[in-house]
Amino acid sequence: MKIPYVEIEKDEYAPIVRLELSSALRSIETEAYVDSGASYSIFKVEIAEMLKINYLKGRKVLLTIGDGAHMPIYLHNLPVKFADHAFHARVGFSDKLGIEFNLLGRASFFDKFMICFNDKENFLNATWLGI
Repeated sequence: MKIPYVEIEKDEYAPIVRLELSSALRSIETEAYVDSGASYSIFKVEIAEMLKINYLKGRKVLLTIGDGAHMPIYLHNLPVKFADHAFHARVGFSDKLGIEFNLLGRASFFDKFMICFNDKENFLNATWLGI
């Protein structure tokens, strides 16, 4: 599936994609920046609250970030829909995510899709590999 980048400023584009996250109570659509350098997908706690999930009940992992500090994330296995495919993914929530957008990382996504970035033409290809 060919997914166009999102224009974030005039003539500046980023690989931001739409996906659906679900819990037992509800589903929501959100956006995330596709980050091939991120081990996990990390979402703001507001997303967990919208899903009616107590994010602190997830498995706590401390990630080392760029400045050497540790950021706690809480991992959950949730149903997701991305690039027209539904599957379960391990995603994290953190109240310490110090950027303005959610991140879509490697775990549970890069093993199910071949993701190729085309920065010259501002799109990415997400090819389903199966589960």
